[in-house]
Amino acid sequence: MSSELLVELTDAWQKWQEGDTTSRVRAGLSLLLPIFCLLSCDTGQVEHGAPSVLFHDVTESAGIRFRHTNGSSGRKYVVETMGSGAAALDYDMDGNIDLYVVDSGSLPGYAKTTPVTGNALLGNDGALAGWTFTDHAAEFGVDDRGYGMGVTVGDYDNDQDPDIFVTNVGPNRLFRNEGPATRFMDRSAISDVGQDTSWSTGAAFADVDLDGDLDLYVANYLQLSFPPADSGLSRPRRHIAPTEYPGRRDFLYRNDEDGSFVDITEAAGLLSLEGRQLGVIFLDIDEDGDPDLFQGNDATPNALYRNEGDGTFVEVGLLAGVAFNGSGQPEGTMGVDAGDVDGDGLQDLVMTNFQWESNTLYRALSAGGFGDASRESGLGGPSFDRLAFGINLVDVDNDGDQDLFVANGHIDEDIERFDPQAAYGQPDQLFLNDGGGRFADVSGTAGLAFEAPFVSRGSVAFDYDNDGDQDLFVVNSGQPARLLRNDSSTNNHWLAIEPVGRVSNRNGYGARVRVVCAGHGWLQEHRSGVSYLSQDDPRLHFGLGSCTAVDSVNIRWPSGHSQSVTAVAVDRVLRIEEPEYSGVVVLPSATQVIPTSGPVELDSLGIATTWERAPMVLPTEVRAKRDVPELDAARNAYESAPPNGDPSIRMEYAEALRLNRHHDEAEAIYVQALRAPETQAVANVGLGQLELSRGDLPAAQSRYRDAIAADDGLAEPHYFTGNLLVRQGDLAAAVLSYERALERDPTHLGSYVNLASVHARQTDYGPAVETLRRGIRVLADAGELRQQLARILFVQARYDEAAEQLRQLIDDGKATAGVFALLARVEADGGHPDKSLQWLRLGLQEHTDDAQLSTRLGVALVERQSRRDALPHLQRAVALDADQEEARYHLGRLYLQLGMQAAGEATLALFQRLQRHHTDILDFKTAIVLNPDDAQAYFALGAVYSRLGRLTAASQAYRAALTINRSHLDALNNLGNIHLRRREVDDALRVFGQLLERDSTYVRGHNGLGSAWVLAGNPTRAAASFRKALELDPQYGPARAALARLRAGAGGR
Repeated sequence: MSSELLVELTDAWQKWQEGDTTSRVRAGLSLLLPIFCLLSCDTGQVEHGAPSVLFHDVTESAGIRFRHTNGSSGRKYVVETMGSGAAALDYDMDGNIDLYVVDSGSLPGYAKTTPVTGNALLGNDGALAGWTFTDHAAEFGVDDRGYGMGVTVGDYDNDQDPDIFVTNVGPNRLFRNEGPATRFMDRSAISDVGQDTSWSTGAAFADVDLDGDLDLYVANYLQLSFPPADSGLSRPRRHIAPTEYPGRRDFLYRNDEDGSFVDITEAAGLLSLEGRQLGVIFLDIDEDGDPDLFQGNDATPNALYRNEGDGTFVEVGLLAGVAFNGSGQPEGTMGVDAGDVDGDGLQDLVMTNFQWESNTLYRALSAGGFGDASRESGLGGPSFDRLAFGINLVDVDNDGDQDLFVANGHIDEDIERFDPQAAYGQPDQLFLNDGGGRFADVSGTAGLAFEAPFVSRGSVAFDYDNDGDQDLFVVNSGQPARLLRNDSSTNNHWLAIEPVGRVSNRNGYGARVRVVCAGHGWLQEHRSGVSYLSQDDPRLHFGLGSCTAVDSVNIRWPSGHSQSVTAVAVDRVLRIEEPEYSGVVVLPSATQVIPTSGPVELDSLGIATTWERAPMVLPTEVRAKRDVPELDAARNAYESAPPNGDPSIRMEYAEALRLNRHHDEAEAIYVQALRAPETQAVANVGLGQLELSRGDLPAAQSRYRDAIAADDGLAEPHYFTGNLLVRQGDLAAAVLSYERALERDPTHLGSYVNLASVHARQTDYGPAVETLRRGIRVLADAGELRQQLARILFVQARYDEAAEQLRQLIDDGKATAGVFALLARVEADGGHPDKSLQWLRLGLQEHTDDAQLSTRLGVALVERQSRRDALPHLQRAVALDADQEEARYHLGRLYLQLGMQAAGEATLALFQRLQRHHTDILDFKTAIVLNPDDAQAYFALGAVYSRLGRLTAASQAYRAALTINRSHLDALNNLGNIHLRRREVDDALRVFGQLLERDSTYVRGHNGLGSAWVLAGNPTRAAASFRKALELDPQYGPARAALARLRAGAGGR
């Protein structure tokens, strides 16, 4: 028997003897078993039992009275809905785990119905007091009254007691523990970590430079400001999306051992203004002994920073596969945790997301490489209809694998008004792991504690009653917190490890602990902050299944030293101190080096050239043949009609002129029609469409208003007004306009389609489904309504209903390529991968050149590990449609997996560029779908493609704008610039010449013409063009700079 083990057993036995009979009942068996096993027990093979998992809400009986204050007043400040976290710690070092719980507080307009008491320090009174808690926050000086968010705990001064760091909206707080049974001292100002006054969220202690003390990382969320106090009550419809606010920088503070922290964020390579950071966690992704940083971002790509071991970090999230989900999309990451969920010895990542996004499991495929395994792990489907915050990997049944707790709750207190499928309060969830990383939702059988809806935020896993199973503590926004006691019935064993560093940091954060029993091993890393703004039990808990004696506990300390304790009894807490060592320790090298994105020298696949030459691909609705009236027939009918004949003939002719893009002639006819009361409304609608084609949105809106004033019984002006409002981003007003159109014409197909789309865009899926079902009742043959309904049902994980709609379309012979692609996704996510492949192959037989089907088939083959077979399908998908983000993301990942490093890096770099402009491309293509004659939308799309380096697509978009509106001088100028970038001198001279023929005062045209003459080798004519530009605008900098370069070049010669 090891000396450490004997000391621990002796101490435990003495503590047990000193208690009364009541205190011994629950603890006695767990203390006696190790001693009996040392004498007579054999170590058996580890097995998974069939436990009965059960939790009870014991908040009241445990004496916990904490109620979170969110400060809400109906104004829907984004901060009021974010809630707060909590941390488990043993602040008084008595062996019983206490809780520090963060409160938020008042906001402008908040009516205090209950007093704001500040943060709570809930001391665990132990077995003699029946495992109850007493709040000592005021007594110990940690009842911070700031608007609190998160907490992390660590012994930053290495004095053998835990210190507390609290994140706030406003100055953060660092409380140094002055020793058991004494006070904490606020060291925020002295240590410099309280200087930032912005909105901090997640935080974590870690020894990032491995110098033996804890450094501190602090995440920040958004740049937030409140309106003036006298601005009155405004009740917005929904909380504003985080992307509507600027991001905020984060902080990495180096511990200088003298009680001060130094901001080294920029020097360490961590400074970023792009993230909207919530959950953060340190883990060693490449197994090289130093802590790397995962940063969970809300509605923004996640970041993974690899510690280079030289004081710097490198962001590798995209190449590692954790920045985007499996569809190549960023998610609304809230809370995060890490652990080995499938028993392969690698740390996987789990995180919570927004409603109608699944919670995500990024399974480690290698040291430093991850793949989205949310669907196949069983986490995807059950989490779609929840909005989740807290998340904890925790072995609730002690069978040796990491189960999962998820804390749920919406952000909008009146969400039911907009989405009947959603709810503000939502039951939390518990998932059991089958040992291989597949999870089953057992919330329905885990007790009443998992049936009641709450608005849950931060969550903590800890063993508060020291009975060997993991209990749960949950902070609820604006509601009482909950303590859920684990009363599961199992025969499984356990071991809790408390690492104590002596050369390493005192907490041992960063230590990797491996427990071995009968050839089976379990690996955990010791860390601080986890979940959502929270921190778990300071002891590492290992469920052991049927293992009755542990062969060894092996620790790799952050110092680089290794330590092993053998023949360890089970069902106990084992405190292991790092021995003092002398000599130099060489840290392990990274198991796999994750490459960083940089210049790619090798491009044998022609990736860059193909990207530059990729054509513009518009949505199917636009590519379909337009129903354009035959102009000659309309003209003949108009000219042969008597002067006072049927006014509809005149309107049909005007419409034919407009759709054939004879805009000036059409306008003249429409203006004539305004004089007749019976055609005034229709003429205004036509004029509105003309104004929209010219890019004059206010004028178009005015025309639609005039049409409604002339005849409010028409659906069309309301419909087009709705389209215009979507274009302007006013979705709430667009909904009203589409509803008015349907009131006037219940068979108006476009209004059903667009109304449902607007609802879905705001994640109001309930109203979207109702709109589409209403449309199908009236327009049973409208296949687009069924397809759109199926898409929304799929997003809601209502797979059977979605499949029913899609199969109906196939049976009716109305299956587009999108129908086959969507049905394949429905079958795959519903657990039928073979059916999914069948539908994809059938779809490609009928639609051989569809990029979406090729993408889906490629992804499906990758998931089946058929990587070589997947490659041509993904390559074809991006060749067919360069905007296919999902295809490009998976193609880049596949290149890396196949060892094609340069191709992988180049492809993912292009994917990332696409992602940055995703919203713009989507918005402008949507505008073109709504009105294929929207010249300004084509122009804006061309500008996006130009910024992306997609010059062929940009040229096509500018030409489309000019086809619609030949007076669009900006489009003509930009087309000339494309020719300049391609060194197409003659074409550039021709285009700029045309531009200046139409408007000789167009300054940029003269500048462009000058640049073209430079390329043509004619500096004299170039200088004349630049001087003309300056004559028109003396402040025009590009022309002045070009002239200076010409003069410098002439002088040099």
